[in-house]
Amino acid sequence: MTTTRTATRSLLRLLREEADESAFHAVEAEAPLVDDALEIRSRLAAHRRREAALAGLYETAGDLASLRDLEDVLQAIVRRARTLVGTDVAYLLLSDPEAGDTYVRVTDGITTEPFKNGRLAVGTGLGGLVAETAQPYHTADYPNDERFAHSDYVDGVIAAEGLVAIQGVPLKFGDQVYGVLFVANRRVRPFSPEEVELLISLANHAALAIENATLFEEVRKAAAVHERLTAVALEGGGAAGLAQALAEVLHGSVLVLDAHDRPLAAAGEEPPEPATWKRELGDVRARRTSVTRGGTCVTPIVAVGEHLGTLFFVRGGLDATDVHALERAAQSAALMLLGERSVAEAEQRLRGEILDDLLGAPHRDPDGLRRRAALVGLDLEDAHIVLAARGEDPDRRRRITELASAHAGRLGGIAGEYGGNTVVVLPGAEDPGRAARTLAEVLTAGSGGGRVTVGAEAAVPGAAAVVEAHRDAARCLDVLLALDRAGEGACRDELGIHGILLGQADRRELDRFVARTIGPLVEHDAARGSELVRTALEYFACDGSLSRTAAALYVHVNTLYQRIDRISALVGKQWRHGDQALQVHLALKTYVTRPVRPLTS
Repeated sequence: MTTTRTATRSLLRLLREEADESAFHAVEAEAPLVDDALEIRSRLAAHRRREAALAGLYETAGDLASLRDLEDVLQAIVRRARTLVGTDVAYLLLSDPEAGDTYVRVTDGITTEPFKNGRLAVGTGLGGLVAETAQPYHTADYPNDERFAHSDYVDGVIAAEGLVAIQGVPLKFGDQVYGVLFVANRRVRPFSPEEVELLISLANHAALAIENATLFEEVRKAAAVHERLTAVALEGGGAAGLAQALAEVLHGSVLVLDAHDRPLAAAGEEPPEPATWKRELGDVRARRTSVTRGGTCVTPIVAVGEHLGTLFFVRGGLDATDVHALERAAQSAALMLLGERSVAEAEQRLRGEILDDLLGAPHRDPDGLRRRAALVGLDLEDAHIVLAARGEDPDRRRRITELASAHAGRLGGIAGEYGGNTVVVLPGAEDPGRAARTLAEVLTAGSGGGRVTVGAEAAVPGAAAVVEAHRDAARCLDVLLALDRAGEGACRDELGIHGILLGQADRRELDRFVARTIGPLVEHDAARGSELVRTALEYFACDGSLSRTAAALYVHVNTLYQRIDRISALVGKQWRHGDQALQVHLALKTYVTRPVRPLTS
């Protein structure tokens, strides 16, 4: 009994001192007693290891929770994993939803560059299987483990690094799998259940830390974007300020499109070409959600169900936080664009009202009219150019007026609709013909619906002169259209004899001249639906060639002979010869370029 007590005390002392296993075997005691002591020793050692692991895990969780930068979080995860499990290396792969695979994001202990830049298809190798199933896997000898789908690329990268034993666990938060966390050794080494559980616990804390860091990064970016865009809005920076602010805050290139996919502004080194993104633009417009491709994100600008425009953002390493920041920016951009549009519409209404009063009732309140015109930068005491524009497509009239208003605004003028035309009043009177051609080009290019024709006239100072110039500009427009010069721009001085006729003071005399000269032709066409006026015009346009005239009219030569005989019977046989030919041709041209009115002899 005394010997047993002594042996027991000796074994207890060894347990207290955490002695080596060999010291227990040296105690003179019964084998069962020594075996029990060794079992207790083993359990105490496991308990201490678990306590140490839990303490390390607790410390790691605290460290991860204190980190806000995503890069710092990822580096801390692999460093702690390597330390806690006691392996040669640790590394982390993140999912790439767009590419449909995973890629090495951070490493600790890895030495080869191909490994650090590696990518792994879902389902391939141990890591691909973890990414696919969101379940942990481990192996003591990966190169010889047939449970996994090996590939030459993956096996070559792992062999170059010399890795043998590998353990991988998913980084999962809720239903979101961010990637895979690995620890590995360069020798055969089984992983105990305790080590697997430890790495799973670490991965769970790491996934939560990644989620928090991602949310924090989103909030930080959104706050930075909001702050900059607020400053842009207060400073009136417009689309250009918006693009520049986003490019600087998010460190990329930005392109802003309007509601019709036309570029409004760009900033950065490599803004994309919208023409190469037709499918994505269609998806964005239809679904009203962001679309990403490669390093580019396309985000819609929407307000109250209305598509106002599109944001393009380009940067290498584009991530979810950038997409969310752009979506927040799109909300601010929508408010900015709506505000700008409201101001523009209010200003356009004011300019339109001033134009209506200026052209329709300039004598009603001349002093008040001058003051109101001055509010929009128009000084009626200066010389001006008045332009009248009309498009081939009546449904594009509003768009043409919008474009004309923008053009006039850039030049310090006003624009609006009046008398069925788009009317523009610009300061200065240097070259009305050039101003007309410039406006015709701008409106034709931007309207997207056929050619736009523009007539122009210069106006001396005073509201009454603007009214008179408007009449001449509108007549000039009618003449251009009558002369088949749609899409052109010109002033009265550029119309030759037609310009001289437009400048005649007594227009009633012109009407009487036309009636005396070709009145019977006009009346015949009106009564019988014939085309004698057109036939005579084509005859003169073809220099009297009967074959060319018949071809231009798409009629047989015999039909043309019959028409010429009818014209001769109505206006006289000499209508094609000498002075009478000049009179008839001039009357025909005057008739087709005059406003529609009854002819009186």
